[in-house]
Amino acid sequence: MKSIYLDIGNSSLKLAGHKNSGWITLCKYSVNEVVGLIDHVESEFEDAHLVISSVREDILESVQSSLEKNKITVLERSQIPKSMLNYGTPHSLGLDRFLVCLAARNLAEKGVIVVDSGSACTIDTMSSAGIFEGGVIMPGLGMLKSIISEKLPELPVPPEEIPDIWPGKSTAESIQWGAYWGFGQLVKQFLLKYLQSHPESALYITGGDSQFLKKQLSSDFNLQVRDHLLFEGMRDFYRMLED
Repeated sequence: MKSIYLDIGNSSLKLAGHKNSGWITLCKYSVNEVVGLIDHVESEFEDAHLVISSVREDILESVQSSLEKNKITVLERSQIPKSMLNYGTPHSLGLDRFLVCLAARNLAEKGVIVVDSGSACTIDTMSSAGIFEGGVIMPGLGMLKSIISEKLPELPVPPEEIPDIWPGKSTAESIQWGAYWGFGQLVKQFLLKYLQSHPESALYITGGDSQFLKKQLSSDFNLQVRDHLLFEGMRDFYRMLED
């Protein structure tokens, strides 16, 4: 039975599979469309084994109650060996943070620093020995845009671009400098701080805003963008648990 992988995130549900030495996104739904996801899995992947990573217990319960239990494996933070964690509150660690670091470390075969820029932006590190060392959680770019839209409704929400002229000569350009360029610079400063103590670490970026960050930061760092890094980590962790 082939395996497919479901990421239940804060705002979206993403299903992916591995084919011909590469990853493909099979479908994507919002968290409000869990019924559509379940129908898709049942109709298109009836014989597949579903491996799940989730940060939403409510959505996970809906999926588990609707699909055959023997065709599902749920990855849990409690399954992470204690020897692989240097983290004070493992009970509240988002499993996705560990998984992207695990995948990056396995790819690089050395210590890594991983930026995962989605609804939230996390910047975490894992040692060459495979020990998760913790990191940073901050609002993602989408969250910043939502804050502008919801809390400052009279202001525009401009495209995710950096103006050519400094300082901003319009309200939209001023927001682009403050929110978008500022977001990239904050990530840059955290990377520089990490590299002071982990200078040999490989740098990886994943998540919905990875291309935006790469464009801002590629002149300062040697960055590797991996769009399916979380799914790679899910596969690696699932195999580790099976061995």
